[in-house]
Amino acid sequence: MTLNKSTSLAFIALAVSFCIGCSSKEDRDKYDHYYGSGSKVREETALVKLQNDRKNAPAAPVAPAATTPAPAAPDSGKAADSSAVAVAPEAPAAPVAPKRKPVPADVSALLNKHACFACHQAYDKVIGPAYSEVAKKKYTPDQIVELVHNPKPEHWPGYPPMAPLAHVPKADIIVIANWINAL
Repeated sequence: MTLNKSTSLAFIALAVSFCIGCSSKEDRDKYDHYYGSGSKVREETALVKLQNDRKNAPAAPVAPAATTPAPAAPDSGKAADSSAVAVAPEAPAAPVAPKRKPVPADVSALLNKHACFACHQAYDKVIGPAYSEVAKKKYTPDQIVELVHNPKPEHWPGYPPMAPLAHVPKADIIVIANWINAL
């Protein structure tokens, strides 16, 4: 009898918690947009945009070959006039790309182990910001640990919120954070 009574009470408690625990449709839609099926569409859109940006990026202009001065015409012993020498036009300064440091092997291993490269790259935006952009924020290693364990989407408007990664050990994050700050 007690088993039957406790079973029915457990069923009622489960039903009530389900009804009370359900969030609004708006909350469910927002969650689905960031973490459910909507995230796949967003990720695919971001990857297509990134590929198109790379294809449409203007190529660095090639500097024209320097022209050599025209040889002086053989005269009757007169020196060549200095204004007659052809001067190569100034080549426009090619845009200097920022120097990209390679990812050290130990940091790369940690980034792969914890699947960080799924959303972040060292210098390119994928789904989340590039690590070089994170470095510009000048977070301390302890702040980065806190932000990995408890992300704050308001720090990165325009990016999907990062899921909390509480399972990543603090020591691993410190190694990654020190590398980020060295960029």
